[in-house]
Amino acid sequence: MSDKSKKSFLLIAIIICWALDMSAQVDSVKTIVLNSVYVTEKKPTFNTTSREVVALTNTEMKEKGAQTLSESLASLPGVSQITTGAISKPVIRGLYGDRIQINVAGVKLEDQQWEDEDGLVLSDVGVERIELIKGPASLLFGSGAMGGVVNIVEEELPDSGTTKQNLNFKLFSNTYGAGIDYGFKKSGKNTFMLRAGIESHADYSDGAGNRVPNTRFALYNVDLGYIVQREHFKSENRILASFNEFGFIADSADLHEGSAEPRLSREFEEAHYTVLFLLFSSKNSIHLNETTELNVTMGIQNNLRQEQERSDEVDLSLSLNTFSLNTSIRKQLSHDWTMTNGISGMFQTNKNFASRIIVPDASIAEGSVFSYVNRRQQSGKLNGNFEAGIRYDHRQIITYQTGSQISPAIELTPFNKGFNNLNGSLGESLNLKNLLLKFDLSSGFRTGNLAELSANGLHEGTPNWYIGNPDMKVEQCLNADISSSWQYKWLTLRGSVFRNRFHNYIYLRPTNDELFGFNLFRYEQTNATLQGFEAGASIDNKKYFSFSFDYSYLDARRDDGSWLPFSPANRFLFDSKYFLPARSSKYQNAFISFGVNYTQKQDHTDIYEIPSPGYWLINAGAGVSFKSVRILLSCRNLADQKYYDFLSRLKYYGLNDMGRNIVLNVGWQF
Repeated sequence: MSDKSKKSFLLIAIIICWALDMSAQVDSVKTIVLNSVYVTEKKPTFNTTSREVVALTNTEMKEKGAQTLSESLASLPGVSQITTGAISKPVIRGLYGDRIQINVAGVKLEDQQWEDEDGLVLSDVGVERIELIKGPASLLFGSGAMGGVVNIVEEELPDSGTTKQNLNFKLFSNTYGAGIDYGFKKSGKNTFMLRAGIESHADYSDGAGNRVPNTRFALYNVDLGYIVQREHFKSENRILASFNEFGFIADSADLHEGSAEPRLSREFEEAHYTVLFLLFSSKNSIHLNETTELNVTMGIQNNLRQEQERSDEVDLSLSLNTFSLNTSIRKQLSHDWTMTNGISGMFQTNKNFASRIIVPDASIAEGSVFSYVNRRQQSGKLNGNFEAGIRYDHRQIITYQTGSQISPAIELTPFNKGFNNLNGSLGESLNLKNLLLKFDLSSGFRTGNLAELSANGLHEGTPNWYIGNPDMKVEQCLNADISSSWQYKWLTLRGSVFRNRFHNYIYLRPTNDELFGFNLFRYEQTNATLQGFEAGASIDNKKYFSFSFDYSYLDARRDDGSWLPFSPANRFLFDSKYFLPARSSKYQNAFISFGVNYTQKQDHTDIYEIPSPGYWLINAGAGVSFKSVRILLSCRNLADQKYYDFLSRLKYYGLNDMGRNIVLNVGWQF
């Protein structure tokens, strides 16, 4: 086929699919079904998809006493977090950063977290629950969903004709932190929602009572929603705005500065960065007839990231602007068969406004078309769900000559490159009485981000100079996943085994060279395999108690047998909850909880990584409701253990993770 014929074929396909959508993002607010990823008002169940999906509600996050969304996710089996003090980002089965896609208000979150110390700067304010898809989901979500998807679901709508308000307070003992948020929801012919919150923390202290300098942070959030719903049409529109400040340690000299500073200080006079994030999303659904539904989702985002060190002058300023449009049509072909076809597009610009340059000014455009089918089967007592699909993506990256206050010794010529990829997914879910089996084979991909392709500068907060490689190939993976669940009365046994094979895995490699006196790091590629398993059991008597045991194991290596960097240690989790009978009508939903987290030592390290010893963490909590008031008390690291996790970046400065932290949450519905 000639190039002209190929272009004509692709144009026709795009025109045909223009009425279609990327259902993964549009449908992400209805029920979780692989390749439709709908979300209901209830916590999704394990047997709704051939892909492993878990969820964490807002109440569960509060009960665990987590300070950030990433910390909440890290309480789940197979999930960890890379931390730089309060700055954190989720790690799913050893994958993190651009390999994990974050969905907010139905659209992909676009931000500047392409480095280890650039975290997920999102608050749990206004979040109903977090849903996690493990493994490649590029078929549904495209580039950046190789390792999994974190779907952040906004708070549920109120009943029709009602008005609800609530006020939430929280206090943190370790960081002397405090937070407050207010929510208002009014439902009538149309629904209006408002949520606003503020949170402030001082530096944390470790298990020995030592203050960890400049780990303070502050969060400011506003969430507006306007929903129009008619018989055959629904439009959900949201505006999210947040301004966050995080301190960080620029070099070892910071460890001794500010020692005379008041313990409760929240000033950001030392090294710190700020992130101003604005997002508008509009999710629209039209029921064309009894068997056909059209979905259109539009998103507009701005992410302004600024960093500075020891002065009032901004050293680094990056503005990322993104426009995305996803459309799909879902057709019920018969009682058993459903087909979904879709198209999505994205355009993005990155602009520098300060003297220090890490990544150049750039423009990025992406277009995708996809199709998948779902067939539900039943034979006697055996129920099945077969799913298969294919997706084509094209991504174009253009970089521009960008000035710097320091002439780089290594020139990176601006480039204009296109990347193409074809991905697919095949899965089956079988349910027979108490036994559920799932099989899934999926491919994933991503192109190098701006840092990996074109970095040429000193990264704020590190003594390291990064050099990208514009000749990077597309990173690809093929993942096989088998999972099962068996339930009998109170007892549930569960387990999953996965093998994720990577071609052209991108990683940052330290060198023995220096540039301008800074350590020189280069982005390189290799083939690698990440494989492991998760196994667990739970005993659940909803009236009196519940227990759960989980163990997660990961083996992440290059083809030459060496270990991949930032591989989380294997971990054992135990959680228990005891429900107290209500002896008076004045209180209800009373419970006490106890949990143990044992993380094994990690000596499977990449070059220059510091091994970590194993450690135990004990957690406890309690809760009770008094009519419209809900009180939750939780304690993380009850024994005040002195430790550091393998994925902590502060360990390179000889600093430990947070000591005992008692968290009080009080919620008032009115």
